[in-house]
Amino acid sequence: MAQIDWDEFSEQTRSTAEVRLLGNVDLPSVVALQKLMVHEVSRQSRVQAVILLCEHPPTVSIGAGASLLELPVEPRQLESRLIRVHRLRRDGHAILHQPGQLAAYIIVSLRELGISHDQFRRHIQQAVVLTCAEMQVSATIRDDDRAAVYGRHGVVAELGLGLEEEVTSFGLFLNVCPRLDEMREIGRGLLGQRLSSLNAERVRPTPMHQIRSSLAVHLCNQLGFPDYHIHSGHPFLRRTRALIHDRSANS
Repeated sequence: MAQIDWDEFSEQTRSTAEVRLLGNVDLPSVVALQKLMVHEVSRQSRVQAVILLCEHPPTVSIGAGASLLELPVEPRQLESRLIRVHRLRRDGHAILHQPGQLAAYIIVSLRELGISHDQFRRHIQQAVVLTCAEMQVSATIRDDDRAAVYGRHGVVAELGLGLEEEVTSFGLFLNVCPRLDEMREIGRGLLGQRLSSLNAERVRPTPMHQIRSSLAVHLCNQLGFPDYHIHSGHPFLRRTRALIHDRSANS
């Protein structure tokens, strides 16, 4: 049974961010952990900034303002393919999450940082641009789309942000090496927008561990936390096994 290292927690300072590398974890578990972190940041009792980095098994999330028209079929039909559909309290489009897509849940107090929601959004986008640059990928931010970062061949990252009492939640989803054919059937792809990934932009494999490290550094720097602690996993998360429907295996 995992033990919580309370000494490690108490050594954190308010000028230090906490980065958690969670691996491949289901969406509801991360959302539950995020709620706990939002509470911690709101109280300012232990930590001022938390970044949760992970990948998800095939799952669809729908932002508060998104329409079910961004799904190719009804949610129960997707669930018959072992793809759960979740409505979340974030903005942005419907998004298909799957291994190969790096999710970053970012919990900070905008009041404590002294920045606006729009400034926070731009800092997140800039962190993605800098991460892409380290992989020799040219990425840009468009004024007409505040919820994405673009590569040469399409959207490489989507933003889906939540905000409650000036504390942020959710964050960004960076396409490193997911199955783009499946992603194009949901959300932006279904609306006719082009989706891309770092693999597609580079035309060669992209090491996920390098992207995780680079994104963590740039997110912390952009948000004003040059000092941060990196941890693997979290004592409140338990590993589970999940069945995954591989559509290509039936073709």
